[in-house]
Parts: sequence; structure tokens; C-alpha cells
Amino acid sequence: MTAIIVYILLIIAVSTLFSAYSSFKSDSEIKERIKSNWGREKDEKYNDDDMNSIAEYFNNRREKNRSDFFIDEITWNDLSMDDVFKNINATESSPGEQFLYNMLREPLYDERELKNRDRLIKFFQDNPIERGKIQYILARLGKNRNCFISDYFYKKESERKSNLIYYRILGGIPILGIVLLFFKPYAALIIIMVSFGVNIYKHYSEKKKIVHKFEAFMYILKIAKYAGLILKEQVEELQGYNEKLRYALKGIKSIKNAAFSQSGGATDSGILTEYMGMFFLVELINYEKMSDMLIERSSEFEAIFEVVGVIDSCISIASYRERMQNYVTPKLIRCSKKQAQVSIFKELRHPLIKNSIPNSIEIDNSILITGSNASGKSTFLKTVAINIILAQTIYTCLASEFKCCYFRIYTSMALKDNIFNNESYYIVETKSLKRIIDNIGDDVPTICFVDEILRGTNTVERIAASSQVLKYLTLNNCICVAATHDVELTYILEKYFSNYHFQERIVDNTISFDYKIHKGRSQTQNAIKLLGILGYNDDIVEKAKEKASEFLKDGIWQVE
Repeated sequence: MTAIIVYILLIIAVSTLFSAYSSFKSDSEIKERIKSNWGREKDEKYNDDDMNSIAEYFNNRREKNRSDFFIDEITWNDLSMDDVFKNINATESSPGEQFLYNMLREPLYDERELKNRDRLIKFFQDNPIERGKIQYILARLGKNRNCFISDYFYKKESERKSNLIYYRILGGIPILGIVLLFFKPYAALIIIMVSFGVNIYKHYSEKKKIVHKFEAFMYILKIAKYAGLILKEQVEELQGYNEKLRYALKGIKSIKNAAFSQSGGATDSGILTEYMGMFFLVELINYEKMSDMLIERSSEFEAIFEVVGVIDSCISIASYRERMQNYVTPKLIRCSKKQAQVSIFKELRHPLIKNSIPNSIEIDNSILITGSNASGKSTFLKTVAINIILAQTIYTCLASEFKCCYFRIYTSMALKDNIFNNESYYIVETKSLKRIIDNIGDDVPTICFVDEILRGTNTVERIAASSQVLKYLTLNNCICVAATHDVELTYILEKYFSNYHFQERIVDNTISFDYKIHKGRSQTQNAIKLLGILGYNDDIVEKAKEKASEFLKDGIWQVE
């Protein structure tokens, strides 16, 4: 007998030591990963479902705050902002990456908010010890992209009918049966047996409908738990956020009573516990309690989610700044009219292009950019647009100087025809441009970036319509930065648009670009020369040159 007891105690001791070692090893690996990944791009894979999950908080905020400005889908896709997000994202938790994604899609127009965000980012840059402690807590919280979290505290189910009382009654009947055993045993046995059958059936039938929510509820509880651990660190720089956490956590202190029972595994005690939970409908009761609490205390859950999110995302931005190094914080001016401030952009770089060629420009009104294909026009448009978004979101610009008004940002660039809606490229483009016109306002100036305007139609109508659309944009409270191959527009609109160009050189049948923006309209026409460089028949090239010269001289295309 003694040997058996010793054997059991030995097994318990070994299991305890193994568990402690595993926990220690896991913690050490997390801390080492956090340390080694600082200031480096995170190697993380994303699929479409991941991005849908990451965008969840943004979608809820946009739905709730419809009057606020968010970066729309066309602009986001034109600028490959999913890739920009992935490049910045070094968050450790789901609240962190969802908040960061929303941050990039919801530009701020308040200097105080941006300065507070910048202050927190700089704190994490300059204080590695405090940062490491918070990152460790966030890493233990981890990410769960399998469930949608913020849907629950945005009151999506505010009209749901609670079944809490119903389940409590069903769960209480077995207790009544047990009590009756001492008075009316036969009746009590019937009650217990019927109750057992009903409750087991109810448990399985109802749980099938809501099992997908259990994982979400468990992760929400986990967020609250680790938010409490952040609060316990008492980081002085987080004082304002700590107060929000303290108030919110106090409001949901009964959250522990809504915890969900876990499967006890294959042990006798585990199986017994699991069946007892079914018998008394423990999980269904706790599900109802949690659902009711998420509605009643939605503001507290939202506050916890957002505090964890802003802390995690600001650490990620701090790491991004460390990696970029050559960046500036912008100087943003509150303007009601576009002419109130000259935009000064010096040595601007594109965040997704390694060894990006820097460009500088001062913009006091709308500009037209001409130049050949692949010379850098589209990349320049995207570089300016992305940096304006980064300025008003993460307060970080890849430049040596960045000064401009707060803007609403729109693009119309990488459009495609829509075969599902039976819409041609031209229809898609005109709708895209119309949305910009419709959203120009007097309170905040708009800046829009248009690449190859109305290219989906014939030359005559394209130039005629383009000139009037561009003129309308710039005569209203909008700075338009447009790239075009139609040099005619630079003459038609020279009273309203400043002209810039990108250029190329062809030497010994080799074409090269400097990818630098230059003042004035493009003076070169090298599209036909490129045919020769690419190996087209000399007869084709020479005849094309001849046709072009005749048209430029007479303004008439000769019939073949």
C-alpha cells in the first residue's frame, strides 16, 4: 500500500515538474522572440479569412459612425494598403491587429489625439523594459482569427431574447428532484429521470446552434484577464489607459461567474463533471449570462478591447519606426480651404519599395503629371497618398520633411471592369470619379489622386470630359494630383493645374529612368522608339513615326 502511495506521489511530482519546465520553456521562448523581433518585419502569413477577421473592428466602427471619414475600399485597394498594414503589423493580439487596421483606415483630424498617439509610440521606443513586460502579456493573450470578437459588444444581438430564466428553471428541476427523494422517492425518481433526458437533449440540441460562439466568448474573457495583468504593471505612462481599464474591469467583475466549463477529458472525474454540467445546463446558463452581459456591459467590453488594441498597435508602430529609421513626424495644419497651406514633401519614399527613390515637391494647388509608361508617375501618386494616410494615422512619414493640411483622401487609379454588375471599365471609372466629386466638403479640403483619367473611352471624348472633370475638382475644395498620357490636357488646363513630368533616356537602344519628378510638361514621346527597342519590325516603327509626324503637323490622321 505504501509503495502505491509513493508511486502516485512520484507521478504527481514528475508531472508537476514537467508542467513547470514546459511553462518556463514557453515563457523563455516568448521573451526571446519578442526581443529578437524588435525592429524587424514580422514573417506572418495571411489568407482572405484572416483579413476578414482583422477588418472586423473597422467594419463595426464604420457601421456605427457613418458620418465619420474612413478610407474607402477603392482608395484602400488602389494603394495596396493591405500590404502596407501587413508591413507595419507586429502586434501580438487580435485586439492589437484589429485596432491597427482600423487606425490606418480612420484618419484623425485632431492634433491632440495624434500627439497622444505619438507620445505613447515614443514611450515604447525609449523604454524597452516596460515595453517588454507589456509585450509578454500581449503575447500570452495571443491572436484568435477564427472568431469575430467586436461583433458581440457592438450590440449586434441587442434584440435577442434571453433564455437565462428558462434554462435556470430546467437546471433547477433536478435539484428539486433530489430534495424530494427524502419525502416522495418514487415521484422524485420520475422527475430526475425525465429532467435528465430533457436537459441532455436540450444541451446537445442548443449547443449545436451556438458552439461557434463559445470560442469567441472564451477569448473575450481572456482579453479581460490579460487587460487586468496590464493594469497590474502600473506603467506610469499608461495612467490614462489604466483608469479606463480599472473602471471597465470593475463593471464586469462578475465575469468570472460566466466562465465556461471545459471538457474533462477521458478521466472518470472529468466525464462525471461533464455529465453533471449537462444535467444542470451549466454551459447554456453561462452562455446566456455572457450574452446578456455583453449587451448590458458593451461599453465596458469595448473599452477593454480598445485599450488593449491601442497599446499593442502603438508598440507595433514603435517597432516599425525602429525598422524604418529615416522617418519624420508630420506637421499637420487644420485648414478649411485647400489654399490655406502649401504642402511641402521632401524626400518622400514608398513604404513597400526597397531602395525607393526619394522625391520632393511643394504643392499649392492641383498638378498634372506626364511622362512615359514605367517612368514613375503612378508610384509617385501612391507614395504621396500613402504618406498622407500614414501622417494622419500612425503619425509617421517616410520623408525628411512633411507638412500639409489635414485632408480627406481619395484615389481613382487601379480600377477594373465589373463583369458581375455588367459594368464596363468606363462606367466603373466614372462612378469612381463621381464619388470624389460628391464627397468634396467645405470643412476639410480633399486631396485626390487620379491615374490615367477616363482611359476607357475614345481620345476626343476622353480629353473633353477629362478636362471638365479635373477643372471641376480643382475649382472646388479639392487638390487633384493626376497622371496622364494626354499632353493636350496640360495645355487645356494650364490656368488651373501646374505641370510636372517624369522622364526617361534612350541611349544605344537602352531605356533608363531616373524616377525623379521634374517641373514642366513632358517634352518626349518615346513610345514608338520603345517598339524598336523591343524588337518590332523596322517597317512598323518607321511607318508609325511617319503617321505621328503627319498628325502633329496637320492634326489629321491619314487614311491607310
